[in-house]
Amino acid sequence: MGKKKKIREQFDEIFRSGNEKAIKKMLEKNPWLLNEVSQNLDAGMSEQNQVIAALGVMEDELGGAVPIDEIVFSLRVDFNIRKPEVDVLEILKNIETLNLVKRESNGWSLSLEGGKICDDYLNKSLGDIEF
Repeated sequence: MGKKKKIREQFDEIFRSGNEKAIKKMLEKNPWLLNEVSQNLDAGMSEQNQVIAALGVMEDELGGAVPIDEIVFSLRVDFNIRKPEVDVLEILKNIETLNLVKRESNGWSLSLEGGKICDDYLNKSLGDIEF
């Protein structure tokens, strides 16, 4: 456990510095850090999770990469969240640096870790709703 504590402290330091390459490298070497970080969500991360969830919903519906306008549509219709396309694009670019989403020629898709965050967010948000 001492090793994880030291890694956590190093990650916190790197995270505060804002060095995106170092953050990405640390998350690749220690994927469990992403789970810990995602458990301590702040308002900014909540917005990111909403975009990830909307992307996941549309990715399932379309069966592939999702254009930005479809993500904005899902936020509005599925989550009752109105966000301008430019804000959604900025969030996508930010979470792309964390390897949660991938930009493709015809839209955006979730990475494996992004898919986990999507599932967690949807499970927490939907709770016991039955379809």
